[in-house]
Amino acid sequence: MSEETLPPEKAGPGHTTGSGAIDRQGPSGHVSSRTAGKRLRLPVGVALGLVFSLLLVLICGIIITYMATSDRSIAGRLLDEQGVAVLKSNEAVLDKFFQQQQLLLQTLAVDVGRSGAQLTEADLAPYQALLPEGAAFELARAVLTEYPPDDLPEVAWSDFEYRPGFSTAVKSAEIDLGNGQILRGLYPQPVFAEVASEMAWEGRQQVFLLSGRDRAIVVAGVPESDFGATPEQPLPALAGLEASPLHLIWADNANAHTMGGSIEGRVFPGDQGMFTAIFTDVTAGPGTGWTLGTLYRAEEFGAALDQTRIVLYAALVALVVGAFLSFVVGRLLGRPLNRLAHAAASLRQLDFAASERLPRSRLAELDDVNQAFNGSIGALNAFAKYVPRQLVSRLIEEGMTSARNIEIKEMTIVFTDLAGFTDLASHMSAEETAAYLNGYFETVSDAIAEQDGTIDKFLGDGVMAFWGAPSDQPEHAAQAIRAVQNLADRIARMPDGHMRVRIGVHTGKVVVGDIGSAARMNYTVIGDAVNVAARLQEHGKSVDPDAKVIALVSGETMAHLPEGTSATSLGTVHLRGRTEPLSVFRIA
Repeated sequence: MSEETLPPEKAGPGHTTGSGAIDRQGPSGHVSSRTAGKRLRLPVGVALGLVFSLLLVLICGIIITYMATSDRSIAGRLLDEQGVAVLKSNEAVLDKFFQQQQLLLQTLAVDVGRSGAQLTEADLAPYQALLPEGAAFELARAVLTEYPPDDLPEVAWSDFEYRPGFSTAVKSAEIDLGNGQILRGLYPQPVFAEVASEMAWEGRQQVFLLSGRDRAIVVAGVPESDFGATPEQPLPALAGLEASPLHLIWADNANAHTMGGSIEGRVFPGDQGMFTAIFTDVTAGPGTGWTLGTLYRAEEFGAALDQTRIVLYAALVALVVGAFLSFVVGRLLGRPLNRLAHAAASLRQLDFAASERLPRSRLAELDDVNQAFNGSIGALNAFAKYVPRQLVSRLIEEGMTSARNIEIKEMTIVFTDLAGFTDLASHMSAEETAAYLNGYFETVSDAIAEQDGTIDKFLGDGVMAFWGAPSDQPEHAAQAIRAVQNLADRIARMPDGHMRVRIGVHTGKVVVGDIGSAARMNYTVIGDAVNVAARLQEHGKSVDPDAKVIALVSGETMAHLPEGTSATSLGTVHLRGRTEPLSVFRIA
């Protein structure tokens, strides 16, 4: 080869550094830098699925939240209203009882006042049937008192007290008959238990009456025997009535709490689950100071709230299922675009074997894109046969698309040449010559590509390649030597004894980048280092003209190799066209 065979003929768009930053140097020597930032990228199917799902979750979530809030608010008001209605109804039953008993006593007092006669036990017998079961009349003497004819005598009610002859505490109602007698109605605890039984409805209430908050008058479910009275304690303590979960209502427990809303109540744990007690204080009449209430199981009292919770859970489940289905539909819609993206990625790498033809689509726009893409694959496949595929693929991948990317870099250049090819070709047909050259070029190209080298051009029966660009390759010299040694091993193993190859390797400063005009641009290297590599390849025929493979390396290249690299020194050599001697080594 001669110097005249070395003009650049390799097109390429530019150079990128291995760090991801694109360093470009123009003719003026000014260097600009553009760092490509990494962005989060989602597959289109995932993006569509997420958009559909999130929209569904957002819209339905707002609706469900509003409905759940409204339902719970309505249910809460209904529970409050129900509780108020229950307590008022129970108060009405209690008031009715007291009014009936007071009216009975006052009626007797009026009858006595008309006659002025003394009452006897026999006189009271007809009225005894009007008393509640278990209640009794009692006569006693009193100071004579006269009432105006238009006034009814007042009935005075006592607190519960112990009375001989009664097993439970007794509450009494007393009226002065105005004839020196006092008439008392005696109402033991079972009477009020019967009154409380009239308050229960729907079978869910357990009515209770308390004196204050700690003494039990009536607690549903507790037997009469537990209400035994003593002089010291007429009414039992609520905390001692363990037959009812109500005895734990005021116990200090982390799970207990006071209810909110318009009614007074408390939620507390019992021996068999959670309970809810609603109650009110009696502030008028004979029951002043009592606490009237109703005990429920918590799940029964909050059944309306539980229904709203069930509806909410069902809506949430439906929302999750809907979001999942939306995501699946989005993925299905995005599958053709994913297929297009994968095919485009393969095409971007000029991997035409992996770039499958896209199928027809029922979506008009996608079908047009798929058919246009399929046509592009064929066109690029044909075009790629005339350009260095590896270089173009790397430049596209690293984003070097603008022209005039020129810089000075230290690189390693390799030249190969077939020795005696001219004589050999004179004995072969054109087809045989082409097949022979193609096999040789394939062998050389594979060895270079395996070490990430770039083939600059094919020069007749020779190949020019370089390392160090377009990507930064700090070990460019070592990679080039490994490629040469692999190539030498492959040629040495070939059964064809006529193939002899000379190789020259040199490392030095070169100009690399886009050289040419606006109409045609070559990405190539120029400089003295290129000429030296070519001269070393030529010098191989002077060293060992009959060698099947001879590879000569300059001292500059050897200086970049790891210590211990095997090579034979040939001393200093004056290469054609150079005045300075060059240290030369043989590695193959």
